[in-house]
Amino acid sequence: MLQVVDRHVMSTDGVGPGRIQEAARLERVKQLSIVLSGPDPVLDALVDAACLAAGTPIGLITLLDGERQWFKSKRGIEGDGSSRASAFCDHTIRSSRPFIVSDATRDIRFANNPFVTGSDRIRFYAGVPLEIESGVRLGSLCVLDRVPRRLGADVRALLERLARCVVERLLQTEDRYLLSRIDSGQLNRAKADQAALARAEDALAHGLFRLHFQPKIALDTEQRVGFEALLRFRNPDGSVVGPATFAAALDEPTVSRRIGSHVLRSATAQARAWRAAGVDFGHIAVNVSSSQFILFPGGPSLVDEVLDVTRSAGISPRDIQIEVTEGVMLSEQGGDVGAQLEALRAAGFIVAFDDFGTGFASLVHLKDFAYDQIKIDGSFVRGMTTSSADHAIVKAIVDMANAMGKHVVAEGVETSAERHALRALGCHFGQGFLFGRPSSASDIRFSPKH
Repeated sequence: MLQVVDRHVMSTDGVGPGRIQEAARLERVKQLSIVLSGPDPVLDALVDAACLAAGTPIGLITLLDGERQWFKSKRGIEGDGSSRASAFCDHTIRSSRPFIVSDATRDIRFANNPFVTGSDRIRFYAGVPLEIESGVRLGSLCVLDRVPRRLGADVRALLERLARCVVERLLQTEDRYLLSRIDSGQLNRAKADQAALARAEDALAHGLFRLHFQPKIALDTEQRVGFEALLRFRNPDGSVVGPATFAAALDEPTVSRRIGSHVLRSATAQARAWRAAGVDFGHIAVNVSSSQFILFPGGPSLVDEVLDVTRSAGISPRDIQIEVTEGVMLSEQGGDVGAQLEALRAAGFIVAFDDFGTGFASLVHLKDFAYDQIKIDGSFVRGMTTSSADHAIVKAIVDMANAMGKHVVAEGVETSAERHALRALGCHFGQGFLFGRPSSASDIRFSPKH
């Protein structure tokens, strides 16, 4: 009488994949079928190793689509596949465990199977599913024989290890194909971004980031009222370069947050040093990124961090200004940007809306967010003396800010003509090469107090 004689024939979770899981499985098989063209010597070697370990004359790596099983690699058997209905491997993919049939002629499920009754005369089968991701099994690594046999635990474990190697090879082949579809420009950008991240990590670890300070001037008195802190990178040869060399790191949330914290601590330390030296530096403005507004469970908010750093340094909130761009306001990456800005203002910090005019929603943010100053982007300032349109834009921004009781800072001021035009429009402050390039703290000179 026919019976199932091997207790490993069907494991306890062998209940056939659900419809959703099967759809995902078929989609992954379809994706792999695009990239798996021609023989693969690595897969062939893995089949040979499986046969050698089990002592069997037949070995296969199979993939199953909706109707058929395909032999991706084979040893000791003819053909390129079979119907899925007759595939031993169709049973293998129903479980994450090895599927073993010691004697197919005595198993009711396989006694009339074409592989058993036909010229192949299969009696023994042992297959390990190729699980490419959790619950998604595409086929199997299997060994077969024409005589009944058992499989020891040590051989079974070795087959499972070989199956994991097959999965890694399939994924590796898929990755190579996807990379080949990316144009060289994208690859070069990806490499450059990776290098920028590595450079930023190295700078944070070895103290290679430096702050330079650009003066901010009151246009009516032409007196310096403060500085903006700008991040620079110090090369091993002593040269200093701007943020373009590590720009990609500013787009990676975790690294960007660490860089932002470094800038805040460094600016606060410099403010403390200047206060201790008795110089009147006004204030230091620091730019904060969207990543610094993210609220992590149990972690400090940007407000908590700013308050803690400034209090620890013993400086006033008026010594540090916070600058945010429209990009930060738009992102709100898990944190309530508006509420945090309002809390900073309530604590006494000045908040500036940076690069105003470059975003599509700037006017909306004028009424939606808490701020004290508007910084006009330098692209408008540079064109205002030659372009009536740019002049009109700058005038409109200044008029709106004055009507709302906000101060205006013009960025990128490079000529006396720009300075006179801005002052005539009622702009309060200017910043740019006309008043001073970004410099290290040691290169900045302060007038002695009288």
